[in-house]
Amino acid sequence: MSTLASVGNAESVLVETIRQVGISNYSLIARLTGLNVETVRYKVNKQLSRLGLGIEVNIDYGQIGFSTHILHVKPNPNSTKSWLDVLPYLEFVARPMGSPNYFCVYSIPYRFRKRYVDFLESLKKEALIEEFSTEDVSWLRYPHLRSESYNFSTGRWAVDWKKIDMKDREEGIQISAPNTDARIDYIDSKILHFLQEDPSVNPAQIAKAIKANQRTVRYHYAEHVVKGKFILSNNVRWFRPMLEGKLDQLMELLISFKNLDSDKLSKAKRVCNKIPFTWLEVSSSDGGSYYALLDIPMDYFHETVKYIESRTESKDSPQMITILDPSKTRRLSFPDEMFDRERGWCLSISEHERMLNKTPVVDNNVKEGTTS
Repeated sequence: MSTLASVGNAESVLVETIRQVGISNYSLIARLTGLNVETVRYKVNKQLSRLGLGIEVNIDYGQIGFSTHILHVKPNPNSTKSWLDVLPYLEFVARPMGSPNYFCVYSIPYRFRKRYVDFLESLKKEALIEEFSTEDVSWLRYPHLRSESYNFSTGRWAVDWKKIDMKDREEGIQISAPNTDARIDYIDSKILHFLQEDPSVNPAQIAKAIKANQRTVRYHYAEHVVKGKFILSNNVRWFRPMLEGKLDQLMELLISFKNLDSDKLSKAKRVCNKIPFTWLEVSSSDGGSYYALLDIPMDYFHETVKYIESRTESKDSPQMITILDPSKTRRLSFPDEMFDRERGWCLSISEHERMLNKTPVVDNNVKEGTTS
């Protein structure tokens, strides 16, 4: 664990510590930060949101045997049924302003890769969507909050673009390659879902929610989720416009690069990763594509676009800057509803709808380490 002594104030120390250990154990955070437990509890539950910040748990889908992909969708505007209601395993969904098309990221059990494309073809035949295309993801990462660019006294960004240019280290942990020998069971899937819904939840609370034995859930959390490294990172993110219901103060951008060779890909990554508003980066393994997603406060929008345009070679590696509709952008929680205790992961429209309406019943005697 890295030294926190160089971090300036209590909030910066807290943000860095959360990134390393999460927020489910206040006593551990207190020991690492030098704050008392009640102060940690207050800052996590009250102060961070007042500073415009929130916490997200990012799952390493590779470690649980999933492969990750990019999906481009053109829905059928005449369909009476939404494709979003029937397509499972979506991780992120966004729609550009003024466009009917969607940019999505999905993660699926590795063995479902071809079946998922067939699934999409069936949605096309049923006239829920008109067109779609997919890209295999070679790597994905979630850059964490750049404390040096955030004023914790005012809860506002304080970006020094000259200092940003001096950064030479890229931030964020990449997801793992799919572990085809991964072992995950029903209770593991519930733990991951609850952690994404509420990063502060602890095993005892999860056990109560799913009517399971506390010792069983603690075992699964420690031996499967933690030791299995199912959690990629715990990131503090800027959420002020969403928390305050002021989406007109937010500019969400999708920066896209196509047909990049390795050198140009590295350059695009360096430029976008330096920007403190970047929260997700993803690159395809087929075609040299790279995408970065940014949440930008309105007063930094023009400076950010200018920074990107001035540092990328538009002639040799043209970038596309797309403004997203914040009201149509969302992250989806871990798809625990697709895990059946008897059969493991499922994939079909009817199965998805059935599982969404299913009331979970947990067997406290479920065998630890059940293979999916």
